Amino acid sequence: MTNNSHSYIIGTGWWCTDEDEKIKLKERKFLGSDSIRGRDFHLLWYESICRNTSPRKILIVDSNSPLHPNLNIDDNRIEFLSLPFNAGHSTNHIGKWAGWTRSVILGLQYAQVADVDYFVYVEQDALLKGQGIIEYCITRMKTPYMFGCGQGTPQILQQSFFIIHRNAINHFLTRLVAMRDADSQLCPEDKFAIATSQVLTTMSPMLKKLSTYRRWRLIRLLSRYDHLPLGYGRTRPIDFSDKYFYFQHGTDEEIANYVRVSDIDIGKELRAIY
Repeated sequence: MTNNSHSYIIGTGWWCTDEDEKIKLKERKFLGSDSIRGRDFHLLWYESICRNTSPRKILIVDSNSPLHPNLNIDDNRIEFLSLPFNAGHSTNHIGKWAGWTRSVILGLQYAQVADVDYFVYVEQDALLKGQGIIEYCITRMKTPYMFGCGQGTPQILQQSFFIIHRNAINHFLTRLVAMRDADSQLCPEDKFAIATSQVLTTMSPMLKKLSTYRRWRLIRLLSRYDHLPLGYGRTRPIDFSDKYFYFQHGTDEEIANYVRVSDIDIGKELRAIY
């Protein structure tokens, strides 16, 4: 772990099911290796966190999942919190927010009352590379918000790895929950960009009526956030020689390359796959 002057918690979501339930979900398009949706992938995610970051706490918000991860019970930084139901994916969910958004809202609130400097989100299928990667990003923040660049993806920004300063958490949460549209009506990526600006938040009811091109032009003009100073999230290709990078939706080959460059002993649970 790296000693540093920046205190932060890492938040993530959790949902995992058995093979029979996955068959029922075939109508959804899944990207990357099947292993990233399995219970054992948490072991690699956790190793990525331990090797490259120094959080005060690791908050995992579970959406009433049938299968729980194999948590390191000796790591007192880990807090596992289960919601009473699975709200579902942002394209088809219960209530106003998808399960992912609920995990972010709870994580931000947790960071706020924990008096840490930053809330850092790392998606359950995202892997980080480079010791001190979070500190590297923080030193390059010019605004209180830092999200992944959406270039090369269908969204304006990426959310599998992002950072928010404590001074902005209350403003961000207030604006986010004030938006009337459900996640299925206005996607979480757009909501995040909008929530960085009070002007955009006020305009949000009319923004969804605009074409994607016009909406994004307005958001880019009036939003206030930085892009992560590294790749890749869902963007491809990945240069595995980079000192710092992150990615999600990894294929078997990409994850095997990550394990190789990180020199990780992944253990018998994942060795057969990678």
